[in-house]
Amino acid sequence: MTTHLWVLAVALGVTALINWSSVVRGDVLVERLTKPLVIVLLMGIAWSLDWEGAVAGAPELAPVLVALAVSLVGDVALLNATTTRFLVGLGSFLLAHVAYVWAILGTTGAGGFPWWLLLVVPALLVLHATVGRDIVRHAGAQRGAVLVYQLALFALVLAAAWKGDAVVLLGCVLFLASDTVLGHDRFVRERRWAPLTVIVTYHLAQTLIVVGLFR
Repeated sequence: MTTHLWVLAVALGVTALINWSSVVRGDVLVERLTKPLVIVLLMGIAWSLDWEGAVAGAPELAPVLVALAVSLVGDVALLNATTTRFLVGLGSFLLAHVAYVWAILGTTGAGGFPWWLLLVVPALLVLHATVGRDIVRHAGAQRGAVLVYQLALFALVLAAAWKGDAVVLLGCVLFLASDTVLGHDRFVRERRWAPLTVIVTYHLAQTLIVVGLFR
């Protein structure tokens, strides 16, 4: 691990902590500055890991950078989540999930039978039958877009389970958890702990996916 990669990793950790703190304190200015910067730093880490020589079977860099770039667009849009900006954010992250699925399917995977699917498939069915369906039902005019987005999230988790890399799968599951809490908080019931939970799980998810793909 080279010096510049260490610097990027430390900068990422510090920036994420500052961002989480700003969410707790309600410091909108700091949140708006640090939230996009986390993804910019992750883009630098992804490029650095690929440039230094990713492990055998790692995906191409392009779909990962696309996923992070559209995530950045989504992050900026959701800094002020009016209906229009929320739909822009939803569309941006939908594209991010598609790009991540493309990247994950481009890896060699763990090989052998995809045992993770035996746990993931029933878990996703239960999640949709309980929380997911509730979110869609309360989404009003946006229910179609929300349902399509949920299906894209499920596809992301299934792709990771199929390939069998535990780190990438954990990242995808955290992405699902983050967006599930976000959707439930927006459409069903607001909770004080939701904003911090959403951002912490989101940042951990993005980091685990990137590191898992190139480590």
